[in-house]
Parts: sequence; structure tokens; C-alpha cells
Amino acid sequence: MAITAMISALGAPGVSTTVAALATAWPGPVLAVDADPARGSLVPGWLSRWWVDGRLTTDGAVTFAASTRRMTSVPAEGLAGHAQEVPHARHVRVLPGVLHREQATAIGSDGWSRLASALRDLTASGPDVLVDAGRWSPQTPWPLLGAADRVLLAVRPSLRSCSGSTDLARHLADRYAAVELAVLAADSHGAADTAAALGLPVGLTVPEDAMSAHVFSDGARIPARLDRRPLWRATRRNARAFHRQAHQPVRFDHDTDAGVDVVRAGIE
Repeated sequence: MAITAMISALGAPGVSTTVAALATAWPGPVLAVDADPARGSLVPGWLSRWWVDGRLTTDGAVTFAASTRRMTSVPAEGLAGHAQEVPHARHVRVLPGVLHREQATAIGSDGWSRLASALRDLTASGPDVLVDAGRWSPQTPWPLLGAADRVLLAVRPSLRSCSGSTDLARHLADRYAAVELAVLAADSHGAADTAAALGLPVGLTVPEDAMSAHVFSDGARIPARLDRRPLWRATRRNARAFHRQAHQPVRFDHDTDAGVDVVRAGIE
């Protein structure tokens, strides 16, 4: 199982929307963690209709941090009572985020570290995890990015977005081994140009599709034939690819000539 974290350098590139869409399309159990320190938007946006009717609350990262404040490391069981079921996607659980910066300040680096330990323990045998780390800021939840198996920098294929993401791209590349771009509202040519500009490989590309994006950003009604919409088709393809890479089988082949066991991970 794996943790995938997404962050952006500038506002509104579509991190929360993409995390919500990936979680919905994920081909197995998955926990979507809202760790945007500025203001979480998964429940107030994507899941707003169930927040309004009371089926979801904003209990999540804040209550987790408060209840574990006397601990240094937290097992996966510590997430119980804080992660909530998503009514229309039963394979998804969501850990709601903060509603204002003061709550992020209260969580602090120690709180994010405890959450990172719980997520690592959870993925040892449980579901995959998708982390919405929001926009880069002094309150960025670095422990969650440090615990991630894959870090995605969300960017749009524009000069403004690329130039504004240069410093964060360099910072992430220096700090983490597996850093890729999530190029949003882009086609393959735009993604290639963005990768060349920022010097990072493309992990996923999502095309422009405002009608479908509205479903995952603001909880709009699902349009007819969503399965044929470009955003959904690309997201489902990306989700399946990420899931397949995270669950590559480990095969033990016996090399009789050499008399040693050769471990081949993910090689068919």
C-alpha cells in the first residue's frame, strides 16, 4: 500500500479537486486526507451535500491531533472515530481538514508527524492514502510529504504557473526521491512543455473539463455520462496506474544455476 501526497506552489491549481476525483476512481480502499493548512475543502466542497445534511462532520485532522497530543507515534487504530465514510463511494474514507489557520497552528508539526505515523502504519496492511497538502506555506505539513511514497507537484501548463512553481519544484526534488508533476487542465503537449520547464517527470495529466471538475470541487450533480467525460476517463486511468504501481507483486524466482534466490519486484 502507498501514500501519495499532492501539493501546489500557487493557489487554485486543482489539488483538492484532483484528490477527490482520484479517490472516487481508486480501484480499491483508499483514505483521502485533507491536510491543507489554509483551509480544507474536501468536505465543504466535494462532500458538501453530506456535510449539510449532517452525515459528515468536520471531525478529522483536528480531533485526531487533539486526542493524540500526549503521544509521539500513533498506530493506525488512532484514526478510528476521525476518518469518516463517504456515502456515495463506499471504498473511500475521508479525514476532514481544518476550517481556519488557527486550527492548523494548533496541529503543528508534531500533530502532522503523529498523523504521518498513523498513516504509515495504516498502509502497512490497509488501504492506500491520498493526501491533499494544499498550497505551499510556512504551515505545510512536511511530515506527511516525508512519509509519502510519491509526491506530486500540481501545476498548470502556463508561464505564470511554471514560474511560480520553480522554487517548490527545486525544493521537493532536493528533499524527496519520488517527485513528479500533476499537470492539470492540460493536454499531452502542455504536460511535456511543463515537464521540460520544471525539470521533473510527469506523474499524471488531467485535461480541462470544467463540468466534471465542478463535481469534485463543489459537489455539483454528476452530469450525464460522466464515464465518457475527459476528466473522469483520465482520472480513472491515472488511479488505476498508481494503484497498480503501488501493488506490484513481489515474486521470488529460484535461480538453480547460481544457487541463489533472486527477488524481482514488479517484473513480469
